[in-house]
Amino acid sequence: MKEIVALLLCAGKGSRMNDDSTNKVCMNVNGIPAVKRSILNMKKAGIDRFVCVVGHRAEKVMEALSDIEGISYAYQPKQNGTGNAALMGLLALKNLGYKGAVFIAMGDKLISSDVISRLINEYNSKDIKAAFAVQKKPYNPGGGRIAMKEGKICGIYEMTDSYSLILGSLTDKSEANFRAKLDEIGVNEKKKEKIISYALSQGDALSSKVTLCGEEFTGYDIESMPYVNTATYIVDALEAVNEIEKLGSDNAQGEVYLTDAVNALTEKYGASIIPIENKEDMLTFATQEELKEVSDYFASIEKETEII
Repeated sequence: MKEIVALLLCAGKGSRMNDDSTNKVCMNVNGIPAVKRSILNMKKAGIDRFVCVVGHRAEKVMEALSDIEGISYAYQPKQNGTGNAALMGLLALKNLGYKGAVFIAMGDKLISSDVISRLINEYNSKDIKAAFAVQKKPYNPGGGRIAMKEGKICGIYEMTDSYSLILGSLTDKSEANFRAKLDEIGVNEKKKEKIISYALSQGDALSSKVTLCGEEFTGYDIESMPYVNTATYIVDALEAVNEIEKLGSDNAQGEVYLTDAVNALTEKYGASIIPIENKEDMLTFATQEELKEVSDYFASIEKETEII
């Protein structure tokens, strides 16, 4: 297997957990920190070199991983989206002279070793610079949509931006009408306010269509797609740095999207996906309730393993 480095994004606050005593990625899943579980599965898949991008409660992340070999750290001083977080880690690798492929994942994603192995094999078997894992939309309704035309992967489009396209298709572009449409869709309050603010700021320039890899999509087209992004990628390290450094944050979230860099690589070189059919092969959590559900799941399967 070609050398590959794993880059884990662990700098976020995880504010919905309502627990600032540690970093979200360090929270225990049946007694083991989530990020440690992920790294152990990456080791099973053949990865033995890791870079963790840290920020909030960095010392807790380093403490949770203190007994694992092969880990380096990069610091993200200010949260400015996944693109900026990934750039911190990629620049650290570039400074070390690394020129290979990078497996990028969120530090709180619990990814099975099988998914990691499949993604590595997919990347290595194709003449591409990007490959990513996707899930069925019901498994992760808020994930970025995978835009496709006749089997061709055209890119990833964030949910909030696809909703902005839908607003752009409305004849009446008033705040009241925007709010009514987003209420009809069922957008949560926090995202709703961001989308409306962005849409109003665009005025008559608010678009109703987007072009990805030469193919045109409406917001309704994007929302009809069956797969969503899991924010789990393999990319060429140097190509990814070049693309992220070009990015801005003119979008509904006001952040630097890693997906924009992946889309640029997709347009230039093509990309490939691997669908994750079993929800349990990639789990995550955003609240204490969800953490308990995930922890209970691992407790049940690990108890079965002990019995066997």
